[in-house]
Amino acid sequence: MPYYPEDQSEANLEKLRRNNVCAECNRQLYIYLDMETKKKYLACSTPEHEGIKRAYKPQSTDYESNIRREHEMEQKIGAEETRVVAAIPKHGQLTQPEAEHILSLVYPGVPKDEIIRCAILCRDFGLHPLMKEVYIIQFGKNWVTVLGINATRKLMAQRGTYSYIDDTPRIMTEDEQKRIFGYVDDKNIVAITKLRTKDGLEAPGYGRWPKDANPYGMDKGNTQANMAFIRSERNAFGRLSPDALPEGIEVVDEAYVEVPDIGHVNKETGEIAEGVFEEVKEKPKTKPKDKAELNDPLEPPTETPALDETPINDEQLENLVKMMNETGVAYTDLGKFCNKERGWNIRDFKKELKAWQYDIIMEAFKRGA
Repeated sequence: MPYYPEDQSEANLEKLRRNNVCAECNRQLYIYLDMETKKKYLACSTPEHEGIKRAYKPQSTDYESNIRREHEMEQKIGAEETRVVAAIPKHGQLTQPEAEHILSLVYPGVPKDEIIRCAILCRDFGLHPLMKEVYIIQFGKNWVTVLGINATRKLMAQRGTYSYIDDTPRIMTEDEQKRIFGYVDDKNIVAITKLRTKDGLEAPGYGRWPKDANPYGMDKGNTQANMAFIRSERNAFGRLSPDALPEGIEVVDEAYVEVPDIGHVNKETGEIAEGVFEEVKEKPKTKPKDKAELNDPLEPPTETPALDETPINDEQLENLVKMMNETGVAYTDLGKFCNKERGWNIRDFKKELKAWQYDIIMEAFKRGA
């Protein structure tokens, strides 16, 4: 299926043609005109090939460039730290210690257990913290590891090429909702994504986002519909290849997420700027922040707040069961999230689930994890 850009301007078409290649044969793309729709599209010279992908542009590795980057790192972080990070890959597969080292520098305020959890994810799935693939974000009092949507697409592409069909992702029509769910959801924006592999295997995915909830990055252009699209795409990926993606990990649109040091990555090419590691210095004490500042989801706290170890009450249990019924989540799925993904070892939710764990679960439900 050829790629039809929404932005049909000559400048955008030429930029896409220049920076991308055919997803199947890696050959050059050309701009064609669809005589029926009068829209322009991108494709290679083989009509059967589907999809496009960004062309790989290796970073310059000549002697002068390497010496210049090493000098810049020494000026910025010192010779000793430069030697420590020089051997750590700036892209590609990381070991767990390498990932932990990078994450501890990028996220100095995050608890050690979440750093380790994220590092294991990077090791097992070949992700890199500086490639806009994985993030650690604070939701309320808790830190959560999330994936960028492009990371999920990268993991799926490793299983083979695929394409989006039936003009998706898009908002579902009321007729589609009635046919598939049996009712029309008035409280959420409901999106659908349909995928097809080159072998003809197809899978639909569905995603919801509350109409009364504003997602992160609204001030930067993010929308409720975009979050519903992302959730539907993630759901379709899971149906198409269940073991390709990590379970229980929320997916975000990295275009609207800001975290420390991610700005050192070229947002157009994804290339990492050398010398991104900075020495972590003790910050001077400042006056207490107001509540609005303390609730900033992207700012690390000065100290980790104590967890509420109180068992959940009847009202919280009732809310949890209600949320499970509304979202179609079974107890086995909840148990997998709590015990396999979080390592809580909970066997009786009514007696053993703590208030801080309840907060994480309910936040995950709201985000569609």
